[in-house]
Amino acid sequence: MLRVRLEYVHPWTNHAGMYLARKRGLYAQYGLDVEFTSTDTERGDVPACLERGEVDIALVRLNQLLAHQNGANKLTSFAVMNQSQIGGIITNKNTGITRFKDLEGKRVVIPMGVKRLYTELQQAVAADGGDFSKLITIDPGPWEPDIRAVERGMCDAFINVAWWEPYQGSLPFDQVVVLPFDSIGVAPHHSYYVCARQEMIERNPQLIRNFASATVKGYELAGKDPQAGVDALQNALCHISPEALRASLDEVIPSWYDKNGRWGTADMALVENYTRWMGENGHLSVPLDCALKSLESGCVTNEYLPE
Repeated sequence: MLRVRLEYVHPWTNHAGMYLARKRGLYAQYGLDVEFTSTDTERGDVPACLERGEVDIALVRLNQLLAHQNGANKLTSFAVMNQSQIGGIITNKNTGITRFKDLEGKRVVIPMGVKRLYTELQQAVAADGGDFSKLITIDPGPWEPDIRAVERGMCDAFINVAWWEPYQGSLPFDQVVVLPFDSIGVAPHHSYYVCARQEMIERNPQLIRNFASATVKGYELAGKDPQAGVDALQNALCHISPEALRASLDEVIPSWYDKNGRWGTADMALVENYTRWMGENGHLSVPLDCALKSLESGCVTNEYLPE
C-alpha cells in the first residue's frame, strides 16, 4: 500500500489526475496500490505526518517543505501540482466588486488570519491603486468560508481557493467573480509540492519514478477528458454535484501544465523568487539563507519526472 496524503481535509478537483490514474489502473500497471487520505489536523500538519512515516507521499506548501530539511527524514519535492498559485478574492456580481481596488470599504474575510494572505491582499490592492487601510478585514477563526458566506451577507468577499470555493453556492456560476492574485502579479508561485522523505527516494527511486509517471499520465487524461476526471472524483466527493465538479475542474485544468504542456515540472526560478518573497515579507519559517541553501541542495527537483 502506497499512502498518499492530500493537502486539504477532503479531496477536490485539483486531485482529479491522481484519482483518474488510479481508476484507469495506471498505478496498478507499476504494481502500486495507492490509497489517498485527507488531512486530520489532530495528527499534526501534513509534512510532519510524512516526516514521521505515517504516509509515503504528501502534498505540501513550499514553506512547509523548507521547514522540514533537517534530520534523517528530511523531505524532497519530486513534482509540483500547479504552475500558478491557488488563491484569490472570491465574491459575486451583486457586491459590485470587479477589481481589487473595489474592495475599499468592503468586508473581506481572510481565512484563519493567515499573515501571508494579508500581505498578498495588501500588495494586490496597492498594485490596483487602492488603499488597503479602507478594507474591513475579518478573521473567521478556524472556519473557512465559501461563496455562501457572500450570498448570506456575512461578508462582501473572501480569500480562498480560486478554483473550488466559488462553485459551492446557490447562484448560477456566471454570477461568480474571482480575482486571482496571479492576475495582478502578486507573489506568483507553484501551489503544492508532491513530496516524499529523502531516505525513501534514495532507497527506492524507481517507486518514485513509477508514481510520477502514472500521475503524469493521469493528469494528461483528465485534461483531455474532464468528464472522466469528474467521474473519477464523484464517489470521493459524493456530496458535491457533478455540475459543480465540472465547473471547478474546467477552471483548475489550465494551471496544471507548464509552457510545454507537461504536468509536474517545477520552475526553479519561480521557486526561488517566491522563497525570497516570503523571506522579505516575514513569512518564511526558516532563515532565508537556509531556505536558499536547501533549494541549492536539491530539495525541489524534476529528476524523477518522465522525460
